[in-house]
Formats: sequence, structure tokens, C-alpha cells
Amino acid sequence: MKHSEELPVVDGYEPQKKTVSILWANVFALALFVVLAVLGFLAMHFIFGSQINHFTGFTMLYFCLIFLVGIVVHELIHGLTWMAVTRQSFSHLSFGLMTGAVYCHIDVPMKKRHYVVGALMPLILVGIIPAVAGFCVGSLLWMMSGVALIAGAAGDIMIVHAIRKEPTDALVYDHPSEAGCYVYNKIEEQ
Repeated sequence: MKHSEELPVVDGYEPQKKTVSILWANVFALALFVVLAVLGFLAMHFIFGSQINHFTGFTMLYFCLIFLVGIVVHELIHGLTWMAVTRQSFSHLSFGLMTGAVYCHIDVPMKKRHYVVGALMPLILVGIIPAVAGFCVGSLLWMMSGVALIAGAAGDIMIVHAIRKEPTDALVYDHPSEAGCYVYNKIEEQ
């Protein structure tokens, strides 16, 4: 379970909670996986025909192993990206499990664009790139592994969607105990 911590105070900014439901993130992930897997398989079958290397018992074992390692790498990518954009040390990160999800949390506010880059980087690196590469070379294993890891970024996609209309000068603080964040907007002076 994610730990609770005191919300940072940022002078001149007011925080607003933006979270997503883990249940709906998991439903979205499942739907995304099914749609992308079916479309990917049909497209690969159309292009490669019987040359596609189909799943066997060993392939399924490799798929599970790639997926499990991919989840860990996914969370590390969040952390490393946020560390790089905020110029903070590893001590500001925490990793763990909450009901229905794994997480990486950073305990410093950052610019909205930096938060979005860190939130979406795993989708690109462990999801989209392996899926496209697998598709291009006719590897059903890598295409499906990439699709599964794209689906694994469903919560990240939902969080970024939830903050998409926030001002560019907003600050974002990763929520310490729920899937989401706090968005800090400038307080209008009267």
C-alpha cells in the first residue's frame, strides 16, 4: 500500500486532487489489451500469413517472464525519468504495491510537462517500441508482450488524460497513496 505523507505547500499555488479509479484503470487495461492484441494478431496474420511464430508452452512462459520484468522496468523508468527532469536523487522515490497495481512515487512537485513525460515514458519504451518491433519482424511474442505492457500503462494514460486541460504553468505532485496526482495552479491575486 502506498504510504501517506504530508502534501507539500507551494507558495502562490493551490493543490487540486486528480485521481483515477484502479478498478476502471484495470478494466481499461483489459479492454485495451484485447483490442490491440486482436488487431495486432489479425494484421500480422494478414501480412505474414503462416510465417508468424505462434505461441507454444515455452513461448507462453517467455511471455509471462517478459511481462513481469516489464512491469518492474516500467516503474523504474517512471522513477529514473522523474529523477532526471527534477534533478533529484533516488532517495525521493518509493516503489511498492497498492491494491490492483504497482507504483513508483516521487515526493517532489514538478512542472506538468515533466510529470507527463515521466508518466508516459514507460508506455513508449516497454510498450509501444517492443510491440511495433515485434510486429515489424513477425514476432508474435514481442508484439503481444508490447501490447500487454501498453495495457499495463492504462492507469498512466488515464492520469495524463485527467490533467490534459490543466495550464502549462501548473505544478504536479504525484499522489502518495492513490493513482493520480495533485495539480497546483497559481492562485489568482485579487
